[in-house]
Amino acid sequence: MKTAFLLVFLLAVNTISTSVPESASGISSKQALSIAQSHVPDRKAEWKVGLTQYPPELFGEEAGQSGSSAARTEKRKVWKAEAKFESGNKEVYYIDASSGKLLSLSEIEASESGLRELPVALEARQLPHPSFQESGVSASETTGVSSSMNVSLEEKKGGFRLKLAEEKNTTAAVMQSLVSPDSGKTVLHLVRRTSPAKGGTRYRLDLVAVQPAKKTFKVFPFADLQMGDTYSTDTLAMGYGFRDDSHVVMIQPVGKAGGAGTGYRIVSLDVGSGRLHELAANVPPDLSPDFLASGWLNADGSKLYLNSYRGGKLWIADLAGGGVKALDGTFSHTWPVFRLFKSPDGERFWYEKDGYRLYDGKGVKLADLPADTGLHSNLAFKWSPDSCYAAYDYTFTKSDENVIGGEDRKVIAPQGIKIFGRDGKPVWSTDARELKHGDRLELRGWIGGSGESIGSAGSTGNADNAERSSSPNAAILRSYTLERAEDREPRKTNSVYHLVQPATGKLTKLSEAKLAELHNPQPVLGESGALMLVDAGSALYTLVGDETNSARPVKLLPASESKLLWAETDYAKGSVTITAYDIASKKVRTTETKDLSGGDLQAAGEEYVIDSELVYQKLQ
Repeated sequence: MKTAFLLVFLLAVNTISTSVPESASGISSKQALSIAQSHVPDRKAEWKVGLTQYPPELFGEEAGQSGSSAARTEKRKVWKAEAKFESGNKEVYYIDASSGKLLSLSEIEASESGLRELPVALEARQLPHPSFQESGVSASETTGVSSSMNVSLEEKKGGFRLKLAEEKNTTAAVMQSLVSPDSGKTVLHLVRRTSPAKGGTRYRLDLVAVQPAKKTFKVFPFADLQMGDTYSTDTLAMGYGFRDDSHVVMIQPVGKAGGAGTGYRIVSLDVGSGRLHELAANVPPDLSPDFLASGWLNADGSKLYLNSYRGGKLWIADLAGGGVKALDGTFSHTWPVFRLFKSPDGERFWYEKDGYRLYDGKGVKLADLPADTGLHSNLAFKWSPDSCYAAYDYTFTKSDENVIGGEDRKVIAPQGIKIFGRDGKPVWSTDARELKHGDRLELRGWIGGSGESIGSAGSTGNADNAERSSSPNAAILRSYTLERAEDREPRKTNSVYHLVQPATGKLTKLSEAKLAELHNPQPVLGESGALMLVDAGSALYTLVGDETNSARPVKLLPASESKLLWAETDYAKGSVTITAYDIASKKVRTTETKDLSGGDLQAAGEEYVIDSELVYQKLQ
């Protein structure tokens, strides 16, 4: 079926393309070959180069676009360079014969089941290629669609922004932004467009790969199908993290024959070329009306874990071998609570139901703990950045006196803390009665990271900071007195901070100091919204922001080993202040702007901070 489909396509191309003399081109066949070979410098291949002409509509250029009548009807001269490798795989490069610009490429894989061609788009244009066609998927519902999304770059003071052209009856949103681990040389934005369609919603996804330093971008079409349940697809179709500097693991939605639901496959995307490589087909199955609770890559990028919310299924996809394992039992959740708490390296997770169970990356149960008699925080388990420990804070009873907010998800004022090892065994514990300061005790966070066990998929924000930390296994505790009054919310007063090293049980009281007095400040980001910096060696700390003011949250951004970077948002003023702090020189640089209004701030290297509205603010 796949081979027949590919042959039909090749015959179609031959009827619409026309050979032309080489002298009619701007670049020679040798130059075209050199351009194509530059993309595979280390691979031996047999090359074949030919000059053809294509109608302009194959590049998304429709009649009626600006330009002369002759320009609109003239066929475009394109070099087609085909590489055949020893494995039998082929790659085809389409190069503009006038400018030498690489327009598009496709990868044709030779497998036991026949050939399959994976489409790639460059510079927001794509030559039409057949997509890999799964069993039961009709040719009209393949995922290799041309992108009609128009994106423009607008220079602005202190940076630039990308603008999406408005479309009638269409809603566009940036669903996700992923920053490459090579100091943010590439930022990948996932853009969703939805519009009304007969019997449902037209659902389109495009990927915008930006190189901030060069102020260039490419647009890769990713999906174009019709569906009824867009929410379920929203939770699945995204990037789950970089496997290396240039490849992202993603889930791509694909149509099914007859429109019977939505299918999915796991792919690897090359952010430079847009090339897709399938890692696992039909994973996961259509979850609708259920949806994804969480999905994550393990540390080496070899496995992808997917957990459905109500059904509680947990799939483990082997991205190297292509196999998929569904764990026995259920790991379900009850809205709006999430009951699975994975470690930062993705190789462990706690699950809460009638007690607590710890599992390893293969789904083997390592520990089983009974339920507590009191309440616990949400999230129940907060892992250390190196995944060696997990902290659990709790109250002695289930009394409402321990609840300080929330409705469906209660916010508590904890009274004790237990720390468990990677094997699930208890390592260290204490409570407010033992510390004898105040009546409450909570985990403020772990040095080197936030301790969050569920975050945006593929997030690597804490990894750089964890590597810089001299005490990655040290936790910061906060003891305080809870004051209540009828006319206001409960307050945490008389706070004292302690540093504990679970391996030794050593507990050290911290003293507040100015930032410049900290010789080796390490970040501790907690749920309060203020940034805490701790010098473990000197037992000193400083707070950036106000623990009690949720209208001015501070977000830690990844930076180099020698610097700290954070952003403080002032919702009242509608401004963001970005601070870069050099640890060695103790120099501070600040950039204040009102352009970063989209939220979800991230750093792209040390030059730019970006938001969810595709604004790139350059740091001063």
